[in-house]
Amino acid sequence: MKLVIVQWPRVERDLAEHYAYIAQDKVGPAERLLVVANEALDRLARNPSIGTVWKSSRPHLKDLHFYPLPAPYRSYIVFYQVTETQLEVIAVLHGARNLEGVLQDILE
Repeated sequence: MKLVIVQWPRVERDLAEHYAYIAQDKVGPAERLLVVANEALDRLARNPSIGTVWKSSRPHLKDLHFYPLPAPYRSYIVFYQVTETQLEVIAVLHGARNLEGVLQDILE
């Protein structure tokens, strides 16, 4: 059964920022990023277990999962939680960021 995809408002902002950064150099790869991200969300909705549990000592991050986008966008990581019926997408972050700190701020 495919889960319903629910995106937090920041997901759209995250993707827009990534798009803008990549588009400074070339628009084609920036557009492809959005296609790859949407395909990845659909894949996760069909099979959420393909992601990995985020390991953290912070209790409110214990149910968080992550999934890197496919090549050549593996530096971009989807963070999500799963319920019985929903794939709740929390953020799409670049892996070079302080991910634990950003996630802490998002989920506080």
